[in-house]
Amino acid sequence: MIIDTPLGRLDSQHRDKLINHYFPFASHQVVLLSTDTEVDERYFVDQLRDDISHAYEIVFNTHTKSSALKPGYFWELTKEAV
Repeated sequence: MIIDTPLGRLDSQHRDKLINHYFPFASHQVVLLSTDTEVDERYFVDQLRDDISHAYEIVFNTHTKSSALKPGYFWELTKEAV
């Protein structure tokens, strides 16, 4: 199952419920496509990291008009570059 922007239109109470009660117990065949503001560092580090097998950022290349996967989540890549 692929879930695109799972928290985008939810209020904080419902976000917390999904983060704490659904995602940790979802199948190992679930792919979450989120934005950096949707699943932020607090949610990722404090609540999801132990339940996620892999995290990637999809990076679009304007020259080749294609996307590539980079290992890590948004801020992890930013910290590595600094």
